[in-house]
Parts: sequence; structure tokens; C-alpha cells
Amino acid sequence: MGNGIQSDLRKRLIDAHEEGRCLTPRSSLDANRLRRACRRGDILAPAQQVYALPELWDTLGPLKRELYTIRALSKLHPDWVFASVSAAIVYGLYVSNRLLGKTHVLTDPHTHSRSSKAIERHVIPGITPQIVDDVPVTPLMRTAFDCMRTSDFRASLAIADSVLRLSSMSREDLVNEFGQYDRRHRGMSNAIAVAALADGRSENGGESTARAVMIEQGFMIPSLQVEVPDPVDSKNTFRVDFLWKLGNSNVIGELDGREKYRNPQMTGGRDAVDVLADERLRESHLSGTGAKVMRFSFSDVLDTPRFCKLLTSYGIPRGFDVPPVAQH
Repeated sequence: MGNGIQSDLRKRLIDAHEEGRCLTPRSSLDANRLRRACRRGDILAPAQQVYALPELWDTLGPLKRELYTIRALSKLHPDWVFASVSAAIVYGLYVSNRLLGKTHVLTDPHTHSRSSKAIERHVIPGITPQIVDDVPVTPLMRTAFDCMRTSDFRASLAIADSVLRLSSMSREDLVNEFGQYDRRHRGMSNAIAVAALADGRSENGGESTARAVMIEQGFMIPSLQVEVPDPVDSKNTFRVDFLWKLGNSNVIGELDGREKYRNPQMTGGRDAVDVLADERLRESHLSGTGAKVMRFSFSDVLDTPRFCKLLTSYGIPRGFDVPPVAQH
């Protein structure tokens, strides 16, 4: 990798990163300069005429990378309206990494612009764009509908959950919204069926995916984000991810994520060891309620046989009807 990047260019790349976007050229001369830096390996290009410092880019997760790219493309192409998955990312919906890989934009059918390896173009007549963080996007309901009607069950449920959480709508509201679209849309019945299973109490895509697997495999669906009294300190309560009430016994499900140990916003600036110690203390108090505490990771969720075995080992009932939309 080269190391000859000029200080002013480095500053611009850092400033763009701090603004939550990649850098775009200011002129044709600037574009040539950026391309040369890219060829030397000093910077990278996530999209055409979109640039970032490798050391900063490496700190971003997949969704943040997509978002930074979209914001740069919007600056580069102010007439673009982002749609489908790209719009969902701008709104902050729970988008599965499996849906990433292309930038989705609206196009006029009369321009004859075609989709490419990097750009997926959508023709959606009668759309009034919304501006979200200075980026023109399709309306929230239309964005969710377009994502959900073309995605698999797990990805669709995560999007539906996050729409309810973001909008404070009910699942019935979401079903009714989708029902107003033209029934000739491919996958419309899929979007409506998933909307009927959505739950805005799900706090992230991992929790939504875990619930999707439970639904697919016919397990009893737990209550979400339940307040549990602390048996040691009566003034304190714990909010648990999942709770199954099984007669005289309860099972608490806790989805472990690396962010809670790494993200400063979640750790409060504390060391990961201290966070882990607090988690263990929390678990001991939860166990004091008489409930069994089942901890699992997102990797466990994605390994369906392993996750099923884990749920079964904790006595979670199975054999419930699987909705057609969740059947493989």
C-alpha cells in the first residue's frame, strides 16, 4: 500500500467520515487525483467516484459501509431517489447483511436506464420522495413493502419488526397499509403475511431473526422485552429479551451480542471485563427468580439444528403450526 497521500486529502477523507459519508470529488481534476490515490492503494473506492480511508473504512460494519456509500452517492447524484434496501438502510431499519451488495434507486421507465452489477434500478410510478438525513428516499411504508415482498422470511420479519418499532404502528396497521397496494405486485401476499407476525418490541435484527427461526421450527413464541423484578433488590428490574412462561416455571432467553462489550455507547465507557462481570451478576439475580436462563449468540441462531437443540434442552415446547410464509 502506498503512503504518499497528501495531508489535505487525508483531512477531507477524515472530515467526510466524521460526517457519516464517503468522499466524492469536487471537480474533474480532483477526481483524477482521487483515482491516482486509489490506484496507489492509499485510499479505496466502495463505489464509482466514492472514496474512503482504509483504516477508517475497516472500523465500519456492513450496514454502516452501505450507509456511508449511499450518502456519498446522494451528494454525487442529487437527483437520485433511493429505494428498497438502500432506503431501508437510510431509515435505520433492520436490514440483513444477505440483502446487501447493490445500491437501489428509482428510475424513469422512459430513460431506458438499466440495472448493473452495482446499481439496481426500480420503476415505481407516483412516488413522492421523503428526505431522511438529506437523502431522498421512497416513503417508509413503500420501502418496507418492496423489501419484504422480495426477501426471505427471516430478513422480512426483521424489517417488519423495525418498521413497527420506528413508526409505533401496530401489526394490523402494517397489514392494512400493505393491503392498499396493487395486488399484481409480486410477493405482495408474502409481505402481508410477514407483517401479520411482526412485533415492534424486538430491539434488533438478531432478536427478530431468532424469533423467525422459532416460528419456522414450530417452537412456542416467547414474550419480548419483559420486565422481571430483581429478587435481590426490590427497587430494581431487569428487561429480558425473551420470556417463556411454562406452567410453574419460566425460561429467560438472552441473545448475546459482541456490541454490548465493544460499543462505547453500550458499555458506557467501561472496560469489557467490567461489562462481563455485570452481565454475570445480572444472570445470577435472574436465576434467583427461579427461572432458567438460556444465553445464546447470533451464530447459534444461524445454526438451526444447534439452536433447536438448545431450545429443546431448556424445555421450550415445539410442535406449533408453522405459517405458510415461514415454511421452506
